[in-house]
Amino acid sequence: MANGPLTVETRRRLHEEDTQWPLKAILRIIATASALVATILLAASVSLTNSNFVNHDGRKANDWMDGMALAPVLLSLIYNPVSLFMLLLLRRGKHPHPAIHLTVDLAIWTVSVPALIFTVAGGLFWYWKPAISDHNGNVDCGFFFNEFSKECDPVAYTIGHMEITGIIFLFIVLQVISARLSNLEINFSSTNANRQGENTVSCISSSSSLPASTRTSGGELV
Repeated sequence: MANGPLTVETRRRLHEEDTQWPLKAILRIIATASALVATILLAASVSLTNSNFVNHDGRKANDWMDGMALAPVLLSLIYNPVSLFMLLLLRRGKHPHPAIHLTVDLAIWTVSVPALIFTVAGGLFWYWKPAISDHNGNVDCGFFFNEFSKECDPVAYTIGHMEITGIIFLFIVLQVISARLSNLEINFSSTNANRQGENTVSCISSSSSLPASTRTSGGELV
């Protein structure tokens, strides 16, 4: 009997193995949506920047720094929906080992931090400046100080707004990953503790099932 896209058996497995799976699924959906928006905005801003401006610091267009911000959001955009699809449809609610999610989320988080720093530091919005008009109220775009004003260079403002919005969504991805990492570390420790407890109980059960002639009163094997 099915209840929506998930069968009753799948729901049972999900709740038995992890009662917090709905919250974790929502976090992955948020991370996927945020990564999608960030990918579109940052890729578009990089393309427009390379098409309309020339780097004077010796850096070439389309180099590794341009792809730095895209690396974590692309990884998040690929892994999160695939993880949900595998969990809900292919594995039928059987959770993978927490170490798998911990490893991938930690990799995304590790790349996200320098990506956020590079994106903020290299943003075109740092060059924004108000226009200086003459005594008649006209703005002379040939004047050096008006080079990056909104009146003389609206493209710089369009790119800057895209960068700022992309950075916000990249930060959301980073925050979601941080929340998941905190939860996964707790689950990973809990899983190991449960396994150690099961092994201890199994050893005790095995010892108690030995014939009385093979044990002393102190429980030592003879």
